[in-house]
Amino acid sequence: MRYQLLVVFLALGALAWSMTTATVEQSQWLTLGVLVLCAVAHNELARGIERGRREVSGPGHVDLCSVWLFAGALLLPLPLVGLLLVLVYGHYQWRSTFIALHRRIFSIAVLVLSALAAQQVLALIGGPGHLFGASVSTTVGVILLALVVYTSVDVALIATRVHLYGAPGVTVRKVFGDPSKHMLEISTLFYGSLLAFAVGYSPTLAVLAFPPVLMLHRSVLLKQVEEKSRKDSKTGLFNSEGWHRNANRERSRALRAKEGFGVLMVDLDHFKKVNDTYGHVAGDAVLKAVADAISGEVRDYDSVGRFGGEEFVVLLPGMDEDDGIGVAERIRHAVTQLVVEAPVEGRTTLIRNLSASIGVSTFPAAGDDIEPLLLAADAALYEAKNTGRNRVVGWTGLRKPVLAIAA
Repeated sequence: MRYQLLVVFLALGALAWSMTTATVEQSQWLTLGVLVLCAVAHNELARGIERGRREVSGPGHVDLCSVWLFAGALLLPLPLVGLLLVLVYGHYQWRSTFIALHRRIFSIAVLVLSALAAQQVLALIGGPGHLFGASVSTTVGVILLALVVYTSVDVALIATRVHLYGAPGVTVRKVFGDPSKHMLEISTLFYGSLLAFAVGYSPTLAVLAFPPVLMLHRSVLLKQVEEKSRKDSKTGLFNSEGWHRNANRERSRALRAKEGFGVLMVDLDHFKKVNDTYGHVAGDAVLKAVADAISGEVRDYDSVGRFGGEEFVVLLPGMDEDDGIGVAERIRHAVTQLVVEAPVEGRTTLIRNLSASIGVSTFPAAGDDIEPLLLAADAALYEAKNTGRNRVVGWTGLRKPVLAIAA
């Protein structure tokens, strides 16, 4: 908590300093009122959409109110930016229960410091609110630089908090590793820049921003729902459809680049005993822990999927069989080290001594399409099961067809 308190105190100090140095014009109070009304109305009109977005977005949710807040950072002195943030997020907090109060306060503090940094750049054209004094090219360049600085400070402060205090399984990579979320955030800031020009010319022009912002909200929700439909609900990994989509895309890329890639089939050993002994709720906890263990041993751009039951599949772009076996061994070892806390009959039970058998195949040696690759990895997997379990077997190491399937 010390880091979060430090950020809050720095923001309060910046606001106190700015109150002694900033000059607030009457027109800026009008601009503040317009932005607050627009942000509150936006929140009210999009509440249902926003609730759906938060349910499917996962870590790193992008708040589209940045449209109004960044416009405020470009138009208002820092004390009024702070007031804008408090009023807008105060309304959000009153109308929703999505975020704990201390996290909301931290978010406001981060944005105050981000706005302060951006306004140091705006000083090159006279400070916030002076968008029409310099040449168009100079103004655009300064605003772009201010946007970069605003985003950089925001990301750096939040990434530090996630690194220091992130919940189990919530890492900086998971929060900031999705390029589409970065593009959405940057898009809202660009839109906020255009809005600042419109409001700077005439505050009544802010009403023209509503239809595009609401349509952006809805289109983003539809995109997130589409992405969610490709994920497994129990583990957060890709489901079969989502994994196949990625695998076919990688196959097309590998064909163009004349490269290979690896496929791993991972199956938990004796998983039925886990369900029979501890129950299906505990079994689901084990599956989630194994999914996290697998994800932790692969690269950001590798694709991990669950094909149902206790079977997982991993796509490894650019890897040959030796590389794939190395990754598989790391995964196998990680699974053996797991200690899973699972609810059993109203108490927490620790589940240990897990293991996995893994088969490895590679494109194009084991097949020139995805299904032959999966069949080859599956054959290697069952060879691993039939020869003792808790093993890794590569497709080229198979000496005979697998006739019996181990449970």
